[in-house]
Amino acid sequence: MLRMGFIDDVEWILEHTPPERQTALFSATMPDVIRRVAHRHLRDPQEVKIKSATSTVTTIRQRYWQVSGSTNKLDALTRILEVEEDFDAAIVFVRTKTATVELAEKLEARGYAAAALNGDMQQAQRERTIEQLKNQRLDIVVATDVAARGIDVPRVSHVINYDVPYDTEAYVHRIGRTGRAGRTGDAILFISPREKRMLYTIEAATKQRIEPMQLPSEAAVASRRVAQFKRLVAEAL
Repeated sequence: MLRMGFIDDVEWILEHTPPERQTALFSATMPDVIRRVAHRHLRDPQEVKIKSATSTVTTIRQRYWQVSGSTNKLDALTRILEVEEDFDAAIVFVRTKTATVELAEKLEARGYAAAALNGDMQQAQRERTIEQLKNQRLDIVVATDVAARGIDVPRVSHVINYDVPYDTEAYVHRIGRTGRAGRTGDAILFISPREKRMLYTIEAATKQRIEPMQLPSEAAVASRRVAQFKRLVAEAL
C-alpha cells in the first residue's frame, strides 16, 4: 500500500499533528520505509515485537508447481482444485485488478463458484463477497494483494499464488489467509523457470522449504470426478 502512494498521505498527516502528542505505530512488518517514518516522527520510541522463529506458521503446508509449456496455468489450477484433499475454499492471488475479473469469469465458466475481489470494488460489494465466501455461497475468491488484506475466513483451506508475488512480505501476507488460529492450511505457488530466484528468496526469508509438487494427471482428475458423481448419486438415492 505504501508503494501505491499512501506513504505521502501518512507523512502529510503526521507533519500537521500537534507537537505535544503521543504516537503509537503498529505494523505487521517493518520495511525500511516504515522504519524511516518511525524514526522521523516518534520521540524516543520503545519497540515491542513478537519473537518468531519463522515468518510463516508451520501449520501451513507450502508447495510449488513449476509452470510448464505443455500445460497452461488455468488448466493446472482446475486440476489442482479438483483433486486436492481437504479442499473447502480458496483464495487465488493474481497481480492485477483486471486479472481478478478475467480469472474469476474463466473459473465460473468451468463450473466453480468464484468471484473477483479487487480495489475497484465498492466496500459494500467487497464485504458481500467475503460474506458469501464465509456462507459457502462462494468457494473461490480471486484477489489482489491489497484487496485481500485482513481477510479472516476460517473455511479458507487453500491459498494459491497464481501469479508470483512481488516480494517475500507479500508472500507471507498472502499465505497467512489460511492456517489461522492453529488451523492447518495449504499454500501453492505457481512459478516459471525464470522466476525460480524468487522461490529461493522466499525460502531464505521464511526459513522454510517449499516442496515441489506434481500436477495431477488427467486420469487422476477423471477418477476423482467419477467418484464424486457416484457419491452424489448415492446421496440422491
